[in-house]
Amino acid sequence: MNMDIALRTVLYLFFLWIVVYYLWPDYRNDAFRNHVFSIRDRMFLYAAQGNITFDHPAYAILRNRMNTLLRHGHEFTLTRVALIVATHDIEKNEAILKWYAAVAELPMATQEKMKEFNTCVAIAVAQHILYCSFFRYMVLRPLSFLVPSPRKVIKSPKVVSSVEQLESQTIEREARLVGHPVTA
Repeated sequence: MNMDIALRTVLYLFFLWIVVYYLWPDYRNDAFRNHVFSIRDRMFLYAAQGNITFDHPAYAILRNRMNTLLRHGHEFTLTRVALIVATHDIEKNEAILKWYAAVAELPMATQEKMKEFNTCVAIAVAQHILYCSFFRYMVLRPLSFLVPSPRKVIKSPKVVSSVEQLESQTIEREARLVGHPVTA
């Protein structure tokens, strides 16, 4: 009887190990990509309604950033974000400044909507970074009910800038690896 319980326990622990270390990261990457796809689709529909042109720099830069997230989202980790925040001056990133300059040219209602799309992307990245680890998810998800809305937390300029810095560095690294110039 005790051997049966021990064998089942080992089997269940092995199954849990497979779920936590192999299936969970793939699930979180898929959930992250799905979230970014939905934001990109909403932004496309917003542009298709004539609110912003598809070739406007603000739209193109944000779309390119989302496409980069879809390609390289699996590389975003809590450690990398912490290192970037600690070692880089986020307010002086050229790609981020270009995007904000392009958004400033738009009418006020369109500016707000584009900033909302940008904030949604930052929320998606922050959730992905925090929830990628199963253990962090198990600790942080129940606590999320005690914290104000993620949009309020993410609207902090430092948080959004940190995520944008990580995205910009990924775009630049991809361009160096492929050998193409960075397009903004």
